[in-house]
Amino acid sequence: MNSAIQNSPSRTETLKARKTHLSALLKLMGSRWGKSTAIQNLTANAIKAELSLIDQKLKHRS
Repeated sequence: MNSAIQNSPSRTETLKARKTHLSALLKLMGSRWGKSTAIQNLTANAIKAELSLIDQKLKHRS
């Protein structure tokens, strides 16, 4: 009864899309901030950590 949905993206495609989105967000943040606050630094570090985790998951899948 539970058939696979044909149009759903694979987990790898989802990770790649998330990585692209986060990379663009990080680039946008860097270009918009002149002087960074502590919160901005924490946000950037969290995004970098998430990107690292995504890279590990993608390496594990290939």
